[in-house]
Amino acid sequence: MKRFLILAPLLTVLSPPTGLAEVENDLTLGIEAVTGLRSDYVYRGFHLAGTTLDFQAEAELALTNDTFLSLGGWLAAEVGGEFSELSGMADLSHNLDERFTLGATLAYRSFQETFFRSGVDLGPYLTFRPTDDWAFTVGAYRDFGASSWYAHAEALWSRRLTDDAFLDVRGGVSVVDGYYERSGFNDFYGRASLTYNVNRIVSLTPFLGWSLELLDGDGSEVLGGLWFEVSF
Repeated sequence: MKRFLILAPLLTVLSPPTGLAEVENDLTLGIEAVTGLRSDYVYRGFHLAGTTLDFQAEAELALTNDTFLSLGGWLAAEVGGEFSELSGMADLSHNLDERFTLGATLAYRSFQETFFRSGVDLGPYLTFRPTDDWAFTVGAYRDFGASSWYAHAEALWSRRLTDDAFLDVRGGVSVVDGYYERSGFNDFYGRASLTYNVNRIVSLTPFLGWSLELLDGDGSEVLGGLWFEVSF
């Protein structure tokens, strides 16, 4: 089974890397736990917190050779601050052929001490992989907490550098409709990360992310961080 390539696109800059060049395996169930520290918490172009510690756990089940169900949850808390988030998601995807994947993500995000409102987030996405190194994803999501829409188009390039290291670079543009008083092109976002596999189970990933505003808001952001990942 090849590990699902673009997992939970709604996480965008915040999510841990999913490399296109990862090694295939014969497992029908994969489990991953990630803890990390980032200099800022930016979500969908909005700066929600300063230095943040987060923990994520995720399991992926192959229902068939082409259909996958992923379940996950995450907790983020601002270091020395009041902001926190406790959320969970379910992602169902189906490989239409070797190049196209159609999926849908359902998430519930619970926010504390921020202007963002808690609620369900739901939407479909489509991923096109013209080569093993490239993937392009478009998605649109209804945020019921904000009573508004968020959409994005994203490109991902990944390259294995050695047997134990690979580079992941992604970038995209988002569009919103009345999303916390923003409408139109929202931000140009992206992330560059380098993953080193310490062994078959443990890996380390330093990363640099950005969110450059296309509308007036709380300012463009550049952030950095480190993930510690354990896969089973």
